[in-house]
Amino acid sequence: MRTIFGIFFIMVTIGLSAQEAEELTLQGAIDKALENNYGIITTQKNSEIAEIRNSWGEAGALPTVNFVGSANTAENFSDVDDYTSSQYNGTVEMNWTLFRGFSARIQKNRLEELQRLSKGNVAVVVENTIYSVILSYYNILLADEQTNIAKKNMQLSRDRYKRMQHSKEIGASVTYDLLQAKNAYLRDSSDYLSARSSYNNAVRQLNYHMAEPLENEYSFVSDFSPDTTDFEYSNLVDKMLENNNTLQNQYMNLELARLDIKSAKSAYYPTLSVTSSGGIQGSEQDYETNNQLDQSRSGYNASVGLSLTYTIFNGNSRKRALQAAQIEQEISEVKTKEMRQDLKNQLAQEYELYNVRKELLDVAQQNLDAAELNLELSRRKFQNGTINSFNFRDVQQIYMDAAYNYQNAVFRLIQSYHTLLRLTGGIIDEYQKQSPPGEFQ
Repeated sequence: MRTIFGIFFIMVTIGLSAQEAEELTLQGAIDKALENNYGIITTQKNSEIAEIRNSWGEAGALPTVNFVGSANTAENFSDVDDYTSSQYNGTVEMNWTLFRGFSARIQKNRLEELQRLSKGNVAVVVENTIYSVILSYYNILLADEQTNIAKKNMQLSRDRYKRMQHSKEIGASVTYDLLQAKNAYLRDSSDYLSARSSYNNAVRQLNYHMAEPLENEYSFVSDFSPDTTDFEYSNLVDKMLENNNTLQNQYMNLELARLDIKSAKSAYYPTLSVTSSGGIQGSEQDYETNNQLDQSRSGYNASVGLSLTYTIFNGNSRKRALQAAQIEQEISEVKTKEMRQDLKNQLAQEYELYNVRKELLDVAQQNLDAAELNLELSRRKFQNGTINSFNFRDVQQIYMDAAYNYQNAVFRLIQSYHTLLRLTGGIIDEYQKQSPPGEFQ
């Protein structure tokens, strides 16, 4: 009996804690994740770095200006007269490469592509985060439904156990039947507690994606229902090839490979540079006693130089660099084709799975309706003694299986729907309406 009282106490404690929880919708969970998720923050910082580096100065198109200055003083001791000598100079130097095979413009284009790629990486991370939050949120709703099913099953077993206790007291049943009913009740109670544990783990997983304290509790108010939109496969393919973020990033990698070829070709051009400098220099000698010997000199200088450099031969390193860049482009083109084919394959499989899961959901609904009706009829028959406890237990188990299968069918259809959204690049547009503006566009 202490075990039974313990189970009842846990149920009451869980019910009281749930009443104090904050309401959280699916969109609210997504908004929290978009604001706080560690992966999103990290990739956004990397995107900021890429934006900072995207400049003509980083590309090497601007001149460099240096200042060089020095000064020194020496004490000289002589039998004739001691003196102090000082020297100083300051020079400003400028070096500017005017032309080196268009490499500055190529490098600037490369920096722009890297910035675009970093933004594309942010979009991919945001997309994956939204997808993970959606599945985590609905996994919580699934766990909650399964917990309610387990609770209902436990209550049925408890009622059966109490009925068998009463029957035993009046001599209408034997100890064996009572023990079977008690074991079934304890087993169903254990299943209920396991379901609650799965629910708590699912909440912690969602808190992780939202970067919230893991112990936070919520009241999840969004409906646990799937979207049964009828998609047209050809439209999905077109959307995927145009909007899939991973594929778009691969196109950027391909463009970077093409720019690397241009950069390798630029090494065959001469380099034209200009240098200029200007400065001041001077010296002083200060005698201790004979001031007539003191000297002071100063002067200014300026210079401009133009140089042309052309590498005639460097061990064919330029040729090897160009060949390697061309091969890298070929590899990138193959990877792009492979990715397109792989994504088409994933889309075809997920599209078929989505349609199958819609049919399975309908079958599961009909099965659950029949199981619920059978359970209600069997419960009445068990109460009036038409069927025994073992028959009722079999019907009870059939209902449990049907209820679990239906809830799992709902979750799987939700998963397939959002997988199609992610593959076609539409999951961000679907859930960005209330998200912080400008963070991942």
